[in-house]
Amino acid sequence: MIEHAATDLHHWNLNVEEVCGRFATRYAHSQSLFIGEIERRNLGGTEVAHIRSNAGSISRRKGSTDRADDRFCFLVLQQQGAMEILLESHTLQLQEGELALLDSARAIEMLPRGLFRHVSIHLPRHKLDALRGQACRYGKLSTVGMSGQLLRTMVRQVASGELDHWANAEEGGALENALISLLQPMMQYDLRNVPVDSLRLQAERLIREQLGSAQLSPASIAEQMRMSVRQLYRLFESDNESVCRYIQRKRLEQAALSLLEPALAHRSITDIAFAWGYQDAAHFSRVFRSLHACSPREYRQRKALDETGQRDVTASIGTV
Repeated sequence: MIEHAATDLHHWNLNVEEVCGRFATRYAHSQSLFIGEIERRNLGGTEVAHIRSNAGSISRRKGSTDRADDRFCFLVLQQQGAMEILLESHTLQLQEGELALLDSARAIEMLPRGLFRHVSIHLPRHKLDALRGQACRYGKLSTVGMSGQLLRTMVRQVASGELDHWANAEEGGALENALISLLQPMMQYDLRNVPVDSLRLQAERLIREQLGSAQLSPASIAEQMRMSVRQLYRLFESDNESVCRYIQRKRLEQAALSLLEPALAHRSITDIAFAWGYQDAAHFSRVFRSLHACSPREYRQRKALDETGQRDVTASIGTV
């Protein structure tokens, strides 16, 4: 059930404080209209906040671990848009589809790049504090490994509302405990113990999942895998292929499939290019031509004509 929806900055701050604790929001004056919407849900006793805003800054001062509104930490999934998050010890860039774990008792400042949407799952600090002896990490979370994959799938289900229908009081803290159990091995994950072939497959999977994001880059993948860009490039050296070439090849493959998809026949070539991470239609046409020896438009028309001709031949045979 939607508890709060606000477009007024003052009411927004009050609603955010009620749902997430004391945060201060600064309006981005370059925007003609402030957008601020927050929705709180309860899934079997676990609080989940759905947030959408175009604020210029959302910040929280350092508190104490016994302060009432510091009792939770926030497991965040960035669903739309991007933001820079300033923490006490470092700064991170959170892109679409990425996860972060934020400590409510530490100073946090989120600097959105325009309109964003994310979901924040509230987890008890005292349970996460128990992981500190096992190198508890706050900040961006890598989804490399089985636990990371399961956590991301579960958080996406929460974000999409897929679990709302099934939530009930009898669940108790099942969701909360499951999320914390999956976080524990992620915080201890050491890439040095992972075979190179496995790392390459994980890098390829991350790239495929983010082909549609304009922010996809070797640097963003390296950051998610907690390795340097140089280390990432080395994973692809055995095939004499750079990370950038792999990304471009996969984007072109998906774009070509989209051009031939009957259900997407109404979509323009520019829309398809943008859907697969290209920000410049002219650049997309050039790289597409270099691979297929024809423009995207010619490729689409040629395949359509081939299919029409094949249907005509089949029909002719059927009438003989």
